[in-house]
Amino acid sequence: MKKLASLLLAAAMILSLAACSKQGDDTKTQAGTGSYSSDAAFAFTDSAITAAGEGSGYEIDGTHLTIEASGVYLLSGECSDGSVEVKKGTTGVTLILDGLELESSDTAPIACNKSTEVTILAAEGSVNALNDSEKNNDDEYPDNENAENAVIKCKDGSQVTICGTGTLNITANGKNGIKSGATTDAEGEASLTIKELTLSISAPVNDAINAEQLLNIESGTLNISAADDAVHSDLVLNIGADRADGPTISIAECCEGLEAAELSVLSGDISILSSDDCMNAANSDLTGHAFSMKISGGSITAYSTEGDGFDSNGDLIISGGTVIVWTAKRGGNQPLDADGTLSVTGGTVLAAGASSGMGVGISAEQAYVTFGSSGGMGSLVSKGDVVSVKDSSGNELCSVAASCDAAYVFFSSADLSDGSGYSLYAGSESAADGTAQTGTSSGGNTGGGMRPGGNMGDKQPPSGQPGGQKAGAEPPAKPE
Repeated sequence: MKKLASLLLAAAMILSLAACSKQGDDTKTQAGTGSYSSDAAFAFTDSAITAAGEGSGYEIDGTHLTIEASGVYLLSGECSDGSVEVKKGTTGVTLILDGLELESSDTAPIACNKSTEVTILAAEGSVNALNDSEKNNDDEYPDNENAENAVIKCKDGSQVTICGTGTLNITANGKNGIKSGATTDAEGEASLTIKELTLSISAPVNDAINAEQLLNIESGTLNISAADDAVHSDLVLNIGADRADGPTISIAECCEGLEAAELSVLSGDISILSSDDCMNAANSDLTGHAFSMKISGGSITAYSTEGDGFDSNGDLIISGGTVIVWTAKRGGNQPLDADGTLSVTGGTVLAAGASSGMGVGISAEQAYVTFGSSGGMGSLVSKGDVVSVKDSSGNELCSVAASCDAAYVFFSSADLSDGSGYSLYAGSESAADGTAQTGTSSGGNTGGGMRPGGNMGDKQPPSGQPGGQKAGAEPPAKPE
């Protein structure tokens, strides 16, 4: 029985690594009694790194570890100034974090150099922590030649997967939490994939996750707080996967939540609190690019205090999932904004904001209804109201608590019928009526209006300066 149990544990570990790793058969590991064996195991302390195992593809210099050959390497222990580096061009590397607490004084605790293939795996049941210092930022400390500007740095041409069933906590005191590089002719294709693990990132200086090429967040639980973007890709960002549960992403603080030139949400449970756009399809460095934001599944709850809800520099296409989005500011800030066309072909969408409309072209195969306050000067609902949409028989189609005051509400659902009348309620009080429609319109405050005797007559517009800036406050600065 002991032999059988050992074999089963070994098989489970191999399957886990195969699921996480891009290298598959290149990884070799087996499960021991309560711990993992590997090509080499390293225990970090403040003064040294202790190595065990027969592996020879590494070099130790004080508390700095360099991986020079493919293999499976187990990392544990505590060190207040140490680092791990995967040498340029090294492929087939798996780093198993098993109770590792690693901090670095002037560089990245983990760096995957150019053209590397690395899997960073948080071992089952383990809690790991990676931190850097403010010196790990060559903008602020130009004399620091060791600065990598991220806690986990993945350079150009690197293909990195961060996974496992354990926990990884990252505190980015320098600049970014995780940074992935670009695809180049010299270094090859770059990508960053995150799945399975519980990942918490605090980035009080810049972005929590920043990629230059391809970023896939397939599954797992992510808890993020960032000074700038929570999750950013210069080019492609994919959240979840078709016919899969997808990740749970909770963004408690950020300037912008999810940003990429091509942003797709396929599945997952996402909540965003942002000062600027909750989701943005843009990149000012790309000229003539076909920017896009596509939502085909999952559940998204988003609230912007200063900017747009969803903002696409191209088309915004919603074909599935559940979308609840609120924007608190007037002026040019809208719950749904697109330079191209807003297309709704499926899903459930409730988008509400303090402005009097969206001012965006709407192309809807699925019926939608809009509700707007009289003249756009009052509020249909107040922050904290339970907002619901009901049909003419009083059947409730949607119910959600208002994140802010709103003068405009857009609602689309498969439960709506083109040409039928619907009512918006704030609590038990009727607020406005509207008629569902399909096809193409210019957006804005069409299809609905304040119901006489409704609850918005004595409400005042939200206070603040035009353009989405709080009186007496500066918005977070956007980095170059």
